[in-house]
Amino acid sequence: MNRLIPAALSVVLLLAAACRAKEPTASTEATPPASTAAPAATPTTEAAPPAAAPAGPASTSTAPAGASLASQETNWTGIAADVTEFRRKGNTLTAKVVLRNHGTADAQPDINYKEVYLMDLAAGKKYEVLQDEKGAFIAALRSNWNDRWYETLKPGQSFTLWMKFPAPPPDVKSVTLQVPGAPPFEDLPIQDG
Repeated sequence: MNRLIPAALSVVLLLAAACRAKEPTASTEATPPASTAAPAATPTTEAAPPAAAPAGPASTSTAPAGASLASQETNWTGIAADVTEFRRKGNTLTAKVVLRNHGTADAQPDINYKEVYLMDLAAGKKYEVLQDEKGAFIAALRSNWNDRWYETLKPGQSFTLWMKFPAPPPDVKSVTLQVPGAPPFEDLPIQDG
C-alpha cells in the first residue's frame, strides 16, 4: 500500500501539470484592446451635402484590414486607423489608410485633405497632398467635393483612404504622417518601388 501512495501522487501531479499547460495565460489570451478614443469629432467646416456614393478607387467594405505598418485609435468613437501602404515611386509617395469601425455604433469620420501632410522632422520639411490643375486633391474624395472625404461607417465596416504626396528625397527613409482626427503616425518607414 505504501508504494501506491507515491504512484497515485505522481499521477495527480502529472494531471495537474497537464491541466495547467492547457490554461490560457495572460500573454496568449486574445483580448480586444480597450477603446481610449475621445468623443466623436464634430466637423467645424461647411455643412455636408446629402449622402452620396464615394468617388475614386477606394470603397466601403466589411473585409478585414490587411497587414498594417502602424495602427492607432482616432478621435471618432470606435474608429481605428491602419496605415497599410506608404510607398515612394518616382516623384510621388502614396499613402493608404484604412479607417475601420470596431465599435457598436455608426461613426462618421471626416477627412479634410487641407489638414493632411507628411513631415520630415530631420529636414524640417512639410509635404502636402498633391492637387490637380483644377485644385482637386489627388486622393479618395467624397462625390461632389474636391477637398475631403467623409462617410458613415457602420459597425464592422472599413474604408480605404488613399492620397498622393510629393516624394521626399531617396535618402529620407521615414517621415511622420498627420491625418486629422488621429494622433501623428510617427517615423513611418517609406517603402520604395
